Amino acid sequence: MTATYAVDEAVATITLDDGKVNALSPAMQAAINAALDQAETDIAAGTVKVVVIAGNDRVFSGGFDLSVFASGDADAGHAMLSGGFELAIRALTFPAPVVMAATGPAIAMGSFLLLSGDHRVGSERSRCQANEVAIGMTLPIAALEIMRARLTAPAYSRAVSVAAVFAGDAAIAGGWLDEIVEREAVLTRAQAVAAEYAATLHLKAHVASKLKARSSAIAAIQAGIDGLAAEFKMSLS
Repeated sequence: MTATYAVDEAVATITLDDGKVNALSPAMQAAINAALDQAETDIAAGTVKVVVIAGNDRVFSGGFDLSVFASGDADAGHAMLSGGFELAIRALTFPAPVVMAATGPAIAMGSFLLLSGDHRVGSERSRCQANEVAIGMTLPIAALEIMRARLTAPAYSRAVSVAAVFAGDAAIAGGWLDEIVEREAVLTRAQAVAAEYAATLHLKAHVASKLKARSSAIAAIQAGIDGLAAEFKMSLS
């Protein structure tokens, strides 16, 4: 299992669970996109108004599947990178509010996906980190632009340059999370927020407003995606 889709009232919940750290592998990305496709169908039908994306009981997401990079297949690595950041753009521009339930740590691409939600609920266990420079990787421009758009300037600087870990009040102050609840209540709180949005927000106004507000950031992230191959000198078939 990689992602499940369930609807309760007007809230669709997409739960990520690969039995491990919810690596954003090609298979996980495909499963999330399929669930979002279903959500869009249900939104068009009027049966869904808000989407919750949640991790399993251990972690929100540990980031990309590093075994794909280690395989030496440049095309596969490029496709996974592009797919992850395209998923972030999809969340940022989704035709309904997206609430993230950070049930545990959100690391690297997992943290960038977390940042792409309209509201982020976490717990004291929700460690947020762009760990790339700690593991010998250079942050892609697309990742930098996601963080630039959502984090405070001091948090952005520390996240990028020293792979700072943000948890608790520091995660809220830095812009990674919007609220913290008890670990066992993360999903139910995220669903409660989603239900409130479903009852109070006008979807077309919500989407039009967030697209205006995020247009510059989305353009910058997309430019980063378009330049990934050149940025990392990847060969494409």
